[in-house]
Amino acid sequence: MKSQSIASFIFSNVILLLLLRIQTTNSVHHVNWTRTEIMDSFGLYLLEWRVDNKEIIFTTTVNTRGFIGLGFSYRHGEMSGSDLVLAWVDDTTGLPNVLDCHGPRDGNGAPIQDDTQNYTVINGYQNATHTVIQFKRALETCDPDDVVITSDSIKVLWSYGEQDPIHGNHKGHNKNRGWKNMHLLGPHFKKSVQKDALIQQWDVTVKNITIDASMDTIYWCKIFRVPDLKEKHHIIGYEPLLTKESSTKHPLIHHMTLFECDSYSGSDPNAWDVWGKTVGAVCNSDSLTPHDWNSCITPIATWGMGGSGQFLPEHVGIPIGGRDSVKYYMLEIHYDNPHSKRILDHSGFRIHYTKKLREHEGGMLITGITVSETQMIPPGQKLYRNLGICGPSCTGAVFPETGIKIVSTALHSHAAGQKMKLRHVRDGKELDRIVEDDNYNHNFQEIYQLANETTILPGDYIITDCAYETLKRKRPTLGGYSTKQEVCLAFITYYPRINLASCYSMTPVKEFFENFGVHGFYGINMTDVENSILYNSDLDAYTTSIVFPNFPPGGDLNDRENRIAIEALKHAKEFSEVTEEEIVYKNSTLNKLIISDPAEFHERTFLTHLYQLPWHEPLFTRRVEQAILTGKHMTFCRTSNESISVPPEIFTYPNFTSLVKPASHCPYQQYFEFTLKSFRHSRI
Repeated sequence: MKSQSIASFIFSNVILLLLLRIQTTNSVHHVNWTRTEIMDSFGLYLLEWRVDNKEIIFTTTVNTRGFIGLGFSYRHGEMSGSDLVLAWVDDTTGLPNVLDCHGPRDGNGAPIQDDTQNYTVINGYQNATHTVIQFKRALETCDPDDVVITSDSIKVLWSYGEQDPIHGNHKGHNKNRGWKNMHLLGPHFKKSVQKDALIQQWDVTVKNITIDASMDTIYWCKIFRVPDLKEKHHIIGYEPLLTKESSTKHPLIHHMTLFECDSYSGSDPNAWDVWGKTVGAVCNSDSLTPHDWNSCITPIATWGMGGSGQFLPEHVGIPIGGRDSVKYYMLEIHYDNPHSKRILDHSGFRIHYTKKLREHEGGMLITGITVSETQMIPPGQKLYRNLGICGPSCTGAVFPETGIKIVSTALHSHAAGQKMKLRHVRDGKELDRIVEDDNYNHNFQEIYQLANETTILPGDYIITDCAYETLKRKRPTLGGYSTKQEVCLAFITYYPRINLASCYSMTPVKEFFENFGVHGFYGINMTDVENSILYNSDLDAYTTSIVFPNFPPGGDLNDRENRIAIEALKHAKEFSEVTEEEIVYKNSTLNKLIISDPAEFHERTFLTHLYQLPWHEPLFTRRVEQAILTGKHMTFCRTSNESISVPPEIFTYPNFTSLVKPASHCPYQQYFEFTLKSFRHSRI
C-alpha cells in the first residue's frame, strides 16, 4: 500500500508538471521535444531537451519558486569541476534568468560565475508552485569552463532551492540534488502513455533463484515457451524487471539477454516442454547445460547495468508467435556478486508486443570479439585497444542486396572498458561512426538509439573497437565471461530481419601465440590447442576445481542434480580459499600450456610468460598492440538456423582510410588536439 501511494504521488507530480506546460496562458512555446527525463525520485524535476543544428535547447519544470540548477560532467556526479547553469524567475520583475557557472576545482563549494556567459534565455515563468524556464547553448562554446556536449556518456547534475540567487549567493540546494548518467544526443523511443488494447505484455522472469553470498559470478538460464499466439505479432519494445536488491547501489545483475531457440534435427520437442517447467540451470559450464540449449543464440532483448531497455521506432517490430515461429526462448542472466550478498531473485524482462504488424520486421545480432582467452589486455595501461571485425565473408553471404538498416546499438564491455565505437568501412574508406562513446561507463549500459539509421551493405565491414584502462592491474586481463575478465561486444537492432545471430572475430590461435614468440607446447600440438580454445571458449568462462554432475544421456535436466551443482558453486570459493580472480587464472587454458618452443621460454606456462613480458615499456606494448590489431583475424558468421552455412575465414586487417574527425574551431581545443597528436606520434 505504501509503495502504491509513493507511485501515485510520483505519477501525479509528473502529470502536474506536464499540464502546467499546457494549461498556463503564459506557457513556454510548444516544441516537439526530442527527450524527456524525470531527474529525481519524486517527479519534482522534469528536464526536456532537443538538439537544433549545433545548439541544444533545454526546458526545466521544477516544483520550486527558487533557483534551478543543471550541470554536466564527464568525470563524476559532484559539483567540483563541473559545467553548471543556474536558472530562476525574478520574484520582483517576473523575468527569467540564467547564469553560466562552473564548480570549484577542489571541493564542493558554491558555483563560480563563468567569465563568458554562453546560455541564452528563451522563455520562462513561475506560478504559485512551479518554475518553468527554457534556455539554450551551443554544443561547443569554446569556453574552457564549459564541457563540449557530444554523444559520449555524460553525468547530468540537477539541483533546486527555495530561494533565488541574490547578490552572488548561489548556495541553497541542500539535499535537493543528484545526478543521472545520460546520452544527450539522439532520440530515445519510449512506450506510449496512451492505452492501446492491441498491446500485450509477456513477463519473462526467473522464479525464486537463490544467489548465495559465496557465489561470485554465475550465469543462470531458463527456458520459456512463447505465449499461445495463433497469428504473428510484433515485439515493439522491452524493459527490465529487476528485484529490488538487484537495482541498488551495488546491483547483483550485470546483464541479461533473451534468446530465440531454433531447434535442430535430433532435438526432442518433449524435452523443451520439460525444461520450460523447471527453474532453469547454471549455464556457464558445459557439464551443466543441456546440449540443445546451444541452439538459443539469436538475441531479441538485451539489458546491461544502468540501462532501461528499449522501444523500437514505429516502423519496426520483431516477430513473435504464429504457426511457423520460434516456440521457445532462453533467458540468460549474468549475476555478479563481489559484495557477497545473499538474495532471492526473480528478475527478467517485460516484453511488449502487438497484433498490429509494423512495416518492417526487425532483428538483433551480436558482433565484436569472440569471447575467448585469446583476447588480452596488458597490465598497467592507460589505454589499450582490442577490436573485432565482421567482414565481407559474412555481410556478403547473409545481407540482402539493399543491406540492413541499424536503428540502435548496445555496447558491452566489463570494468576495464573506457572507450567503445562501432565503425563502418566500405570500399576502402571508413564512413561515419555508427556509435561512438569516448567516455564509456560499464555501469551505464543504456542502448544508443540512432537519429539517422545506418545502412550496412553486402561487403561492408563492421568493426567493434574497444579501448581499456588497466593502470591498477598487476597482471594481464584475459577475455571471458567473468567481470574480472573482458569482452568487446555490440548488440545491433536492425531491419529487415535476416538469418544471422552473430558475427565475431578473434586472432587465429597460432598467430596469437606467435605474437608473443611462442611456437610450441609440451604434450600437445598446436592444432589440438586451437581446437580446445575454439570449441570451449564460450563454455568455460568461469570454472572451479569442483567436478559437476553430468546429465543423463540426452541432456535431460534433473532438478536434484541441478541443486547439487548449485551447492558446488556456493562452496567453490570456500574449498579453494582464493578469490574468483585467482580461480579464473588458475583454471585458465593458458595456465595449463607449458612452453617447449623456443627453448629460452621452456617450462614456463604461457600465462607466466605473459606476466613476465615488459609491459612497462611503451614501445614494446605498442608493437604488440599494433601487431594484433593489424594482423590476421578469424571471423565467425553464425546463422540463426542450419539453412545457411558460412565457414570461418582468416583474413588480414583491411586496408582503408580511417575517418578523421573535423578539427575543433576553438583555439584552446586546437592546442589540446595538437599536443595530443604530437604525444601520440612520439610513442610510435
